[in-house]
Amino acid sequence: MKRRIFVAVGISEKLQSQISAWQKNWQQLKVRWVKKENLHITLIQPWYTNNISEIEGNLKLSKNLVEPFSLTFQQITFGPSANRPGLIWAEGEKSLGLELLKNKLEKILQQKGEKRDYTLHMTLARFNPKDFSNFPIRTLNEKVNWEEKIDRFFLMESHLKKSGATYDRIAEIPL
Repeated sequence: MKRRIFVAVGISEKLQSQISAWQKNWQQLKVRWVKKENLHITLIQPWYTNNISEIEGNLKLSKNLVEPFSLTFQQITFGPSANRPGLIWAEGEKSLGLELLKNKLEKILQQKGEKRDYTLHMTLARFNPKDFSNFPIRTLNEKVNWEEKIDRFFLMESHLKKSGATYDRIAEIPL
């Protein structure tokens, strides 16, 4: 049976708590909030495979790909586009460490990257774009200063449900 997997960077409990506190201030929005234990930064988009153990082995052999690095999230906006939003996400400044890790992982896993430039973002909530016209606000550009030290990444499995996706960590790989 094929499983839906992806590669992501997890976030600390401290940042999870900061995000949960921010979400509580916006509970009036009719969105599906990402639970704090499911918050992550996707590096390699999900794909289906039967070869979990081979992929896990390749990733574990490739530890120490880059030096640990820091990320900074600066604002919370509607995404992925202003004219058809379906997410609330935190955006951050460009990170050479993150881009280098992403590029190396794509080569190791033989996964093609997206054609558009990678933007540091973390999904905080999802909603149906059709519901946006009923939102009490039309723009969201809230400044934040959330910092995160990255010293590992994860092979993860995604389980799609009507109530929203849930994720399991299959393997943890140190940088």
